[in-house]
Amino acid sequence: MTKKTRTQKAFYNSVSPLILFTMKLIMQFVNRTLFIKYLGIYYLGLNGVFSNVLGMLSLAELGFGISIIYALYKPIAENKKEKVLAYMNLYSKAYKFIAIIIFLIGIVVYPFLPTILQTTSLNFEETCIYFLFLINSIVGYLLFSYKRGLLIANQENYIVSWLEFVLYFLITICQWLVMIFTQNYIFVLILTICYSISSNLLIAFVANKRYSLVNIVPDALTQEEKNSLKKNVLGNILGKISGFVVFSTDNILISTFISVTTVGLYSNYTIITTSFATLINQIMVSQTASVGNLIHTSSSDKVYEVFKRYHFINFAISYIVSILIFVLINPFITIWLGDEYLFKQEVVAILSIYFFMHNYRNAGFIVRDAYGLYWESRYKPIAEAVSNLVFSLLFLVVFKWGISGILLGTICSNLLTNTWYEPYIIFKYGLKMTIKEYIWINIQQWAVYFSTLLGLYFLAPQKWFDPSLLGWLQLAVVLGSSLIVVLLIVFHKDATFRWWLNFVKQAFIKIRRK
Repeated sequence: MTKKTRTQKAFYNSVSPLILFTMKLIMQFVNRTLFIKYLGIYYLGLNGVFSNVLGMLSLAELGFGISIIYALYKPIAENKKEKVLAYMNLYSKAYKFIAIIIFLIGIVVYPFLPTILQTTSLNFEETCIYFLFLINSIVGYLLFSYKRGLLIANQENYIVSWLEFVLYFLITICQWLVMIFTQNYIFVLILTICYSISSNLLIAFVANKRYSLVNIVPDALTQEEKNSLKKNVLGNILGKISGFVVFSTDNILISTFISVTTVGLYSNYTIITTSFATLINQIMVSQTASVGNLIHTSSSDKVYEVFKRYHFINFAISYIVSILIFVLINPFITIWLGDEYLFKQEVVAILSIYFFMHNYRNAGFIVRDAYGLYWESRYKPIAEAVSNLVFSLLFLVVFKWGISGILLGTICSNLLTNTWYEPYIIFKYGLKMTIKEYIWINIQQWAVYFSTLLGLYFLAPQKWFDPSLLGWLQLAVVLGSSLIVVLLIVFHKDATFRWWLNFVKQAFIKIRRK
């Protein structure tokens, strides 16, 4: 097997999500259209609520997987298979225990579901649906889910992505047929469980083939390694709790204080925003293992230069996509589903800000995870989770701002915590250098985003084009091109931007030579 370089692996990890994104997004839209047509908006809302409830139960994982992957960077870089095996054995035991915990908590949560769904009790079908969700949540922990961590730590996320997509494609086609011919949501969920089982078994098989740890005696973890792992797991526990409160309680709050049907309407927007957020996240966070390897082989100055490059490209992508969402999402939903599925443009503006602020942090996640700064970040998630819940309930219950209130709650908590504390931790404990330049970079980029958003809010360019698919495509091309021009004008003197232009130029020259 020819060994790929760190740069090659970073390239494959970046390109694979781009290729898979378009195919998967098309399938998701077809799936959502068939779901609404054959199963209905109520089941769509039920799907969103149960997904969030079971997302809460995944807190039992406690960030153990992320901590183990970080711990694997060093022994993999030093080719110490005995130490790798020791961590993988611990990984396996922990995940089996976690599966049991999630199942037990799932049983305890069940009696509280009628309150969330605003009903007196769950009928037989709703009960079956919930427990199928629960089974799907634990099956990965029981069936070698930890094996994918070995591929990720070896900078081979792209292998995981392609294997999962092939199985996703096959299972999704089967789900479409089931929806069309049976209109039975339970059968659809059974196929989802089949996907979870088959994907974990296949990835485990590939991981064993590529990185066999057979006939190796594990090297016992030292007390220092155990203490480091415990601290990182504890730091990740708080991060997982915060992540759930901030990003996974929306549907629960909407269902509890508004309605399950509204969850379904909101999910038509989030299928778009989440798809793009996942794409950006995969492109960026897939570089974590490469940066982790770089940290153990280069200086902090080199790591900082690489970080600035990732930070700029992440900003550029987040800026363009969030502005496109603001202008294009309502016209798209009108064409796709109809005017009755729309939210007001003010809500969409807040959704765009929510999207931008969330995705703007991705480059920081790369460095934080590569340095393993989970323990140092332990206080931030607590403040973020508490402030998010307080603001969301204040805007939702007291001011009655509905969906806008929930999104504003997340934006406010982000401003109070993440925007300054995450960079502070990265520069103080990771890079160990001054943060002044980074602050100025952030001010410039945020100013460009909000100026563009405000200008387009008043200009309303979506009104200038024909309300048809062709008109929508024309608007998308004109707007996308305009945003790229804005970046070229504003940042043409920026050294990091010029590096990316040169990178693209050199890549284009190599392609032409071939």
